[in-house]
Amino acid sequence: METFSLSDHLGPLTPAFEWMVVVIELFAILILIAGLVQAVRAFASGEARACEGHERGHRLNLGRLTLGRHILSGLEVLIVADLIRTMLHLNAENILLLGGLVAIRSLISFFLERELTHLEKDESS
Repeated sequence: METFSLSDHLGPLTPAFEWMVVVIELFAILILIAGLVQAVRAFASGEARACEGHERGHRLNLGRLTLGRHILSGLEVLIVADLIRTMLHLNAENILLLGGLVAIRSLISFFLERELTHLEKDESS
């Protein structure tokens, strides 16, 4: 069975698409770092102001919500990069790898989304 690979048909454009994948992955990393910075800022502001327990917990939860949202966004962007890479170099090994990555990221997203929903309910009550 012959497999279809975009890189066979794109010719000289293939390196440009491979660089595009790298740029998308770097963007995902920036999303994750931005979320981490904001979470650290929320945590540090609660600690630096020597807030009482409830306020400190509130700030920590806001930081966790922010970080969680950034992780979810970063994972979605990484899936886009993996899809493009798989289409460029389509073979059974890459398809299995993509399936595994998407499954793992989907599980992480599912449980992270549940935790974020729980945190948001705690914050609103």
